[in-house]
Amino acid sequence: MASPRLRLQPEHPQIQLQPETRAFPPNPRAGPADQAWQRSPGAELNGNRTHAGLAIMMLLPIYRSAVRQFDSRVRAVRPEQWTVSTPDDDWDVHRLVRHVIVGQAMVPAIIDGSPPDTTTIAGADRTGPELLQDWATASASAVSALTQVEYRDQLVQLPDGPASVEELGWRLATDLTVHAWDLARAVDAPDEFPNDLLAHVLEHARQSADSWFPPSRYAPAIPVPGCTDDLTELLALTGRNRWWRRSAANALG
Repeated sequence: MASPRLRLQPEHPQIQLQPETRAFPPNPRAGPADQAWQRSPGAELNGNRTHAGLAIMMLLPIYRSAVRQFDSRVRAVRPEQWTVSTPDDDWDVHRLVRHVIVGQAMVPAIIDGSPPDTTTIAGADRTGPELLQDWATASASAVSALTQVEYRDQLVQLPDGPASVEELGWRLATDLTVHAWDLARAVDAPDEFPNDLLAHVLEHARQSADSWFPPSRYAPAIPVPGCTDDLTELLALTGRNRWWRRSAANALG
């Protein structure tokens, strides 16, 4: 899932971003999606399994918040903006939104243990209004699937190894939040986010940065001061510059 190095034009020229791909779709800038995930053969619940209980109850409100943040940005895309560039020079808005839709659409199959079929999801020929409908359907299905999880430690197989459904949920919430920022920057929408959403996803991203954002697939994390706000730190963990601006050459997509 490699891609060419990005050539971004941030306000601070000494910072150079380069692409990464997570253990998810072929996105040089991040996110769980276009991989054919499936539950690992014979995967069983961990020995000390506990009901989803507090863990899932804590995750679900944050996940729904992340969905709402992306939803508000994707609905702000004007017809002429589907082809404009994003913080990844190789992805326009249309491709970014398709990436996120695929990630959401795969969640029920991942949790169920079925190989996801992404061949008919959010194709390149989809129009803006069609993508909005695809997004609404996929995100609702993902939330529903996570809501119905019985055990937080149910295992699924991700491209980088087995993980619990709880971890999958936090990775997806992080992915949605970061991509909502990508989209906001691309279409000049508000790029501020609820404090509780940022605090929770940043906490989990910090704890799992080495496994979620390996240097072999991600741009190097950008060092930030200890007093940095949560959004700037979260973006820096994924190799993003909080002050990214579209270059003049890419201003028209």
